[in-house]
Amino acid sequence: MAPTPPKDFWGPPTATLDWCEINYEISPFIAEFWNTISNLGMIIPPVFGIYEIIRLGLERKFIYTHVSLIAVGIGSWAFHMTLQYYMQLLDELPMVFGNVLLIYQLTELRKSMKKPVNSTLLFVCCMYAFFFSVFYVSFKNPLIHQVMYGAGVVVVLILDLRLVNYNQCRTCTKLLSAGFFMYTFGFGLWNIDNQLCPQLTDLRTKLPRYLGPATQLHAWWHILAGYATYLHILFEIHARSHFVKPRTQVTLRYFGISIQPLYRHRNG
Repeated sequence: MAPTPPKDFWGPPTATLDWCEINYEISPFIAEFWNTISNLGMIIPPVFGIYEIIRLGLERKFIYTHVSLIAVGIGSWAFHMTLQYYMQLLDELPMVFGNVLLIYQLTELRKSMKKPVNSTLLFVCCMYAFFFSVFYVSFKNPLIHQVMYGAGVVVVLILDLRLVNYNQCRTCTKLLSAGFFMYTFGFGLWNIDNQLCPQLTDLRTKLPRYLGPATQLHAWWHILAGYATYLHILFEIHARSHFVKPRTQVTLRYFGISIQPLYRHRNG
């Protein structure tokens, strides 16, 4: 027989956060099982998105946006699997870096491909990401990350609304609205999981075992936020197609919503 692994396979938690899931309850190798595997929602859709960009010959810069979402998913997987501090940084820092990338892309979305890179904006974004990283690692207060990430989300939303108002695209509005609803609903579940953890834990003891995963609200946050971000990338791609060829259309495919080239001009 194989030796029995220790209860804390990855060692005592060193992360500054420990979420509302009993550690090592499902697997002796994964600290928070449901919070870990739910990160597939941040990994699988963007992998498909990268495949579609390559297959359809769309602008390669959106591959970087998909990769940033995959990086968050992998980092979050490592964090929840181990509850180690350095794995926590692999989750939290890419979240802010991803916001910075979105802010840069949304600001430059209407530019022609022939125009040079906005080196000033790129420098400011890189410096913001660098100084945030140094500040956060120095003080190790999760509230710093939550505030700075939240501020980035607000800036992204403002740029989104400015873009929708400019191009008056119905499809863009639908994509943005769907993503915003999913993200906001997931954020609400994230807060409930934080604020009502004792009540949720007690509820799980009273429910049939097979219903327990449905009450893992932080895991639902991963799934909803991951797919909402995927929709946001599709929103960017479709909005971009109003300024450069090829025009695109939204279709239903393997992971729900996808983008396809529109070879005949249609409104929206």
